[in-house]
Amino acid sequence: MSFGTLPNALVVIAIVIAVVARRLSWSELDNANADVWRGPVILIGAGVYQLYARHTYLGAADVILLVIGAGVALVAGVAGGRVAQVERRAGKVFYRLGLPGLGIMVAYLVIRLGLAGVGHLLGVPVAEGGALMVSLGANLLTQSMIIQGKASRMAEEYTNQ
Repeated sequence: MSFGTLPNALVVIAIVIAVVARRLSWSELDNANADVWRGPVILIGAGVYQLYARHTYLGAADVILLVIGAGVALVAGVAGGRVAQVERRAGKVFYRLGLPGLGIMVAYLVIRLGLAGVGHLLGVPVAEGGALMVSLGANLLTQSMIIQGKASRMAEEYTNQ
């Protein structure tokens, strides 16, 4: 790991810790759609910027690792969203991932970091920082959309104002 990738790794670690801590505890799900997409889209945008700033050409191995990473992120996002607990309390909707969701997040991160390691061993630089951010953002966006869908089905009052 070079000195340039150390800040990326620290940012990804900090985001993962913050997200996991927030999603393990009961949190109110806001009625605004921005609550679902704002953070993940910013994360995806930062990752795409890093990918674009570092690479002008993507080889076959780059594309394969990006597609595999995106697929793993989407599958883990759907699974995490489906096992999330959603409750209605006093007219408000709350959610958390719980232990099954934590297990899915840990498995996703292990697989995703394994892909980054394989990419590093193969000399595929796209498998590092930016791709991790894009993958994590896609995972969180998918998970949030599934959770919001569950919430809207469970609570009749859960509509955009």
